Amino acid sequence: MKRQHGQSAVEFALIAPIIFMMIFGMIYGGIMFMEYMHYSNAVRTAARQIAVARTNREATVAAQQEWLTGLWQEEVHVNLYQPTVKISEITDDSTDVEITVTFNRVGSLPVILDVLNFPPKSIKAIDYRMRLEKTVTTSTDESNTNTDGNV
Repeated sequence: MKRQHGQSAVEFALIAPIIFMMIFGMIYGGIMFMEYMHYSNAVRTAARQIAVARTNREATVAAQQEWLTGLWQEEVHVNLYQPTVKISEITDDSTDVEITVTFNRVGSLPVILDVLNFPPKSIKAIDYRMRLEKTVTTSTDESNTNTDGNV
């Protein structure tokens, strides 16, 4: 029995690093998910801004692309990836705007992680599509009168 006094301390020393890594991994994963959701909402907002732009849509697209790239660098604190934002208009039977965000890994990692490709070198994370609003032009005479002819 005297030889078993340190057994629990040794078991704790062997298990504690694994448990702490799991706990901190869950916390870090939660923070990453929160930042991803924040950025995903920003992409949705940018798509909406482009969709409702009445004039000079190209300038709006360029401004939103610059804003999304800058937002990631300013507000998201995960420095492992940098976004590549691609905004394009799709014309099939309807006209849509599509924003695709691909995250590319920055910097080098240990060789074993590169061999395992963990974390991945590139992640196509956000693909958001929104229908463009159509502008309807009416004359001022039609817009100021109702069906009764009253102004």
